[in-house]
Amino acid sequence: MKPNDVLQKYGSQYNFQKETGMSHTSLGNWIKWGFVPEQSQYKLERITDGELKSSWTLSRELKNVG
Repeated sequence: MKPNDVLQKYGSQYNFQKETGMSHTSLGNWIKWGFVPEQSQYKLERITDGELKSSWTLSRELKNVG
């Protein structure tokens, strides 16, 4: 999961905060850092019912395909 995936899903930092209950500054920091921390990825994967997938989940899916 990349920060831009999260921004694309929610459209803005305000909507991100409103819909997830997570701080809007978190998303801004992730964009600045270029990554979403692992714990936050897991939380967002649960909140979105798998619409956003953690890097771990994506790597497992790729292993199962190949």
